[in-house]
Amino acid sequence: MKAEEAAAVFNALGQKSRLKIFKLMTKAGVQGLTPTQIIESLGEMPRNTLSFHLNALAQAGLCVSERAGRQIIYKAKDKTLKKAVKFLQKDAEAE
Repeated sequence: MKAEEAAAVFNALGQKSRLKIFKLMTKAGVQGLTPTQIIESLGEMPRNTLSFHLNALAQAGLCVSERAGRQIIYKAKDKTLKKAVKFLQKDAEAE
């Protein structure tokens, strides 16, 4: 992982709502969550705000979406976070 990629991951998770969304998706595992399920878990959040946050997480490589019939399911890509943490640990061990 490059420094720019790691920075994008931590930048995306540096916002409280996105961190909560990512944690919810991680707990949901391979089943993932629909936007409605995310909103119900977090409390009221406008759909366009949720869409903005999901897009930011996706751009950082932290989630993927897939269509299941008429619904879109969002799933965490926790491997991306693990790679970013390893990136930090590698640099810390070298010093």
